[in-house]
Amino acid sequence: MASIKMGIGLGLWHQGMPDAATLFEYIDKAEAWGVDSVWLSDHMMGNREEVAIVPMMAAIAARTQRLKFGPSVMMMPLRHPIAVAREVATLAYLSNGRMIMAAGLGADKQEAEAFKVPLKARGGMTDESIAILRRLWQESDVTHHGKHYQFEHVTITPRPQQKIDIWIGGRSDAALKRVARVGDGWFASFVTPQEFAEGIEKIAAFAQEYGRQPENIESGSIVFCHVDPDGDKARRDFAAFFAGNLRRPPEMMLGRSAVGTPDECREILQRYCEHGLTKYALWPACPPDQLIRQLAFYAQEIMPCFERRNAPVLAS
Repeated sequence: MASIKMGIGLGLWHQGMPDAATLFEYIDKAEAWGVDSVWLSDHMMGNREEVAIVPMMAAIAARTQRLKFGPSVMMMPLRHPIAVAREVATLAYLSNGRMIMAAGLGADKQEAEAFKVPLKARGGMTDESIAILRRLWQESDVTHHGKHYQFEHVTITPRPQQKIDIWIGGRSDAALKRVARVGDGWFASFVTPQEFAEGIEKIAAFAQEYGRQPENIESGSIVFCHVDPDGDKARRDFAAFFAGNLRRPPEMMLGRSAVGTPDECREILQRYCEHGLTKYALWPACPPDQLIRQLAFYAQEIMPCFERRNAPVLAS
């Protein structure tokens, strides 16, 4: 069985935000227990209980030695690409290359309106931003005159010493074409195994049209997860987590998540792997006081079955 890397999510807390001590314990235990990466939900406005991702990623870089990290996904149209290039390059420098970039349009209409970003312009802005990032990370003197961004003779330091992969989020055909055209990977979010398979098939077809080899494009997915030895309790707790959420009602999310006993969750994740998934990010669907318990389930009961490594020894 090929090695499948397990990441975890940080953010999207529907039942209150953990305190700082719990957040740091979550990161420290992820590092100690062998988790591959942590992915941070990105929103620019404070109407959600989430931390700002750039300072949080800096904290992760400082606290850990091995754990990779990245945004999931960074809303590119709400930021100037020069600022993004500088911040990401600095995070890569501080972490000795552990920064992974994931970019997307952002799905929140209110945030786009607050930043005066036309909704129909977001795709073009994201494409242009990705091209700018790659140039600024590789070249010492960059001039750019595009539709959305114009600047002359820009240099950032320190420039990355190794390539920073850019994963692309989104499910629309436009997003999948972006993956096929310029992405190092596709980071799906909240899709069923069948929807994931359909996305992979489209990316492969688009990649061939753009002259790229589909096997050079990785694929991963964010998957909400709630594990409990009592599968019925896991499903009740999961439903409570999404109760009252009009955008993500429990009945819709259940088919796009791994919920139940460890065996049931492993079986669900295996369905994604059968369609070419190489990295999954389990997103805890639980209140803050259960965050570390869920992480322990992931590290002990799920991760060893998908990675070629010994089961981690969980220290208290």
